[in-house]
Amino acid sequence: MRSSLMVVLAGSVLAGAEPAVVTRAAPGFPPVELRSAGKLPRAALPECSGLWASPSMPGVFWAVSDHGPRPRLIPLRSDGAFAEHAGAPWTGTEVVGAARNDWEGLTGEAGGRMIVADVGNNLSLRKELQLYVLQEPARGAATTAARRVTFAWPDQKVFPDPELSHDCEAVFMLRGRLYLLTKHRRDTLTDLWRIEIPAHGDRTEPVKLARFDALGMVTDASVSPDRTKLAVLTYRFIWVFDLPAEGEAFFSGRALGSALSPPLLSWQLEGCAWADASTLLLASEQGDIFRLPLSSLRPVR
Repeated sequence: MRSSLMVVLAGSVLAGAEPAVVTRAAPGFPPVELRSAGKLPRAALPECSGLWASPSMPGVFWAVSDHGPRPRLIPLRSDGAFAEHAGAPWTGTEVVGAARNDWEGLTGEAGGRMIVADVGNNLSLRKELQLYVLQEPARGAATTAARRVTFAWPDQKVFPDPELSHDCEAVFMLRGRLYLLTKHRRDTLTDLWRIEIPAHGDRTEPVKLARFDALGMVTDASVSPDRTKLAVLTYRFIWVFDLPAEGEAFFSGRALGSALSPPLLSWQLEGCAWADASTLLLASEQGDIFRLPLSSLRPVR
């Protein structure tokens, strides 16, 4: 049944039609109550909007803020405090050659290539989005250089989009490719797009692959260290999918999930990274960091 579904989806996308919506039934259990495991440095990170685990520095998690005076990457420990270098707090790395309109996503791959996604588009007004491609900074680095790559949503013809379906806060990398998940404001759907980062040049174009009912507005996504699982976060729900060995049917395999109940004053969950193979690290814009063991999630039908 799922194989037939994916054939239909592929045919719809290639024909230019919207892909059919993939739906999964949420587990009927009470939400997981999140309790703060630490506080983020708010002066350096006014509103955490993306989180990614460093592949080269165990225990270090890169974070970005969607706004602030300077475009910086902030290295954190799992308790939210600054990572350290030479016995002192390492307060961040400035990204040279970058500007910040609305940084909403952060991802990378094992070789250290990083992508900062300036793709926030709350009112669907932006006609051009941008990605910053860089190599992960060495520990203690004060600056790092980035290359800018721009794109536009191929299916957006009106600005603003009255459906408000061209915001984006979630990006992830898998097998050398970049994927984006949109954040819709009038429904609970998300569109999956693939982007090829050009080896040369500064322009690329997304390709729409699938549409999924995420049961909420998607705010981040993260691939597990062993590249076998994909976590997709909304403000009130977490999905963890087993990734296929090949292909891009990311929402059709075995999955876990749960509703989430963060503290009332820390409700905007916008960062998601893997602390280890069995634990997710979540961050809120209000400055809390949470640990979420996969054992607290339930199978999804």
